[in-house]
Amino acid sequence: MQDYCSTGVHAPTYHKDISVEPEEKNNTGDGLEAKQNEAKPQKLSVGQAILKGLEETLDTFKAFLHAPREILGINLINIFEGMAYFGILTYLMLFMTKNVELSDVHASWVVSGFLMLITLSQLFLGGVSDKVGPKKMLGITIIILLISRIILGSSELLFASSGTGVGSIFFFVVCGSLLCAALAYGVFNPAIYSLTRMYSDKKTSAVSYAMLYAGMNLGAFIIGLLLPIIRRAAGDQTDDAGKVISQGLLPGTNGISGAMIFIAGIMVIVLILYVVFIARSKTKPFMDPKEESEDKPKSNVHLSLLDRIKAHPLADLKFDFFIFILIPVQTLFAYQNILIPSYLERCYTEFPTISGNYETFSNLNPLIVFISAPVIAALTAKQPVYKMMIIGTTVMAIPTFLLCLGTTPATFLTFILIGSIGESMWQPRFLQHVTQIAPKEKIGAYVGIANLPWFMTKFIVGLYVGFFMERFIPDLAKHPEATQMPETMWLIFACIAMISPVALFLARKWMNPNGDKPSDEVPSADEL
Repeated sequence: MQDYCSTGVHAPTYHKDISVEPEEKNNTGDGLEAKQNEAKPQKLSVGQAILKGLEETLDTFKAFLHAPREILGINLINIFEGMAYFGILTYLMLFMTKNVELSDVHASWVVSGFLMLITLSQLFLGGVSDKVGPKKMLGITIIILLISRIILGSSELLFASSGTGVGSIFFFVVCGSLLCAALAYGVFNPAIYSLTRMYSDKKTSAVSYAMLYAGMNLGAFIIGLLLPIIRRAAGDQTDDAGKVISQGLLPGTNGISGAMIFIAGIMVIVLILYVVFIARSKTKPFMDPKEESEDKPKSNVHLSLLDRIKAHPLADLKFDFFIFILIPVQTLFAYQNILIPSYLERCYTEFPTISGNYETFSNLNPLIVFISAPVIAALTAKQPVYKMMIIGTTVMAIPTFLLCLGTTPATFLTFILIGSIGESMWQPRFLQHVTQIAPKEKIGAYVGIANLPWFMTKFIVGLYVGFFMERFIPDLAKHPEATQMPETMWLIFACIAMISPVALFLARKWMNPNGDKPSDEVPSADEL
């Protein structure tokens, strides 16, 4: 699952595993022999890869337990905030269609606009945390997120009686709360990463960044388990005819608002964690970002506009092709956020375990990626990066065709399992390949620009996914005379996703001038 973090990468970059650069040895006989052995690719069996992946995971957790107290607090904040973020995202499309009573098209525009604004706000507001101070700005953004989510959760109770749909007070209150939350994320995410860098030394930085990823995915999975229980307790339970069987804690609602209020309560825990671990911290950070920025040489100051354009990462055609050709396969990430909860709720009514617990089943991906990524990284440690990009995107895209076979638990769960494995194969290698094709003095700029296609993906998907939902998976509760054709929809989506691996394969000789050889240098996480 693609996350909202500024890195734009959904799976951890296990630099220790995937780095193909032999460690520097002393000029001794033993060192020379060891270096020669390192130069030979070592194939691991599946069992060895699993053991190595488990060992790396255990080492990560051990190092994390010995990390500074502030790092522990940052990661706890990230876990609980991840629960809140992905909880809201799971419900947002359904909330807009069922509670605010928007059409699928208008609801998809609102959700995609919210996701795009998060990305844009990070581009334009990311520097605020450095100027004001990441500790202070983190606290401010947590308070804003808490207030906005309280308003979002209670908006139905307060304003739905005055009207629903586009143009209603209910609609504008919801959009206002989403706007505030999206702007807050523009500072929240950079502040989290800035604090991680400040309180990490060279020994713990890679672990700390990896744990940010792990915590986000763990939070997404946990909230997926909790939300069905909360929703059923908060809302009315009805039969197939729509008759109320039992009332919930919020009578007259479907429980989504109650679940959102519960999510707002999670932000109270986040605020407490911030006060205990960050606001009251007296520990001197290892690095002051202001001092670091003052020490950086100011490059390109005397360059002409034309020279600056030529020096920009987007002037690199191979770089442009690589990051933008991934948009088709990245649409599968956007579907998970915008489409799949509604797809499960509408199309799996014959399987109430799935349709009644769509929150859990739409958030299985983070758990699978979290478990499989270190194992796959160990198993494919010696494989060339570009080759893994082709294989990984192919494995991720192909199972989408399974959904063309029908709406059964077997097809959906197999789609999630194989697709998540494919994601674990290529996502850890994404930034690695970006850093390999980038000039050494421009690695940071290339990594930053590499996030641009994810912004474009959310925009593009938001433009058309609502039309597809209305055409192929209409809500039968609103349109009982309509016919659902999800198989056709997924066939189109699968063909779109396959564009990425096919294009990467056809361009392999042009994109891989080293003859599919390993890179000489892979930067560490703290260098990125």
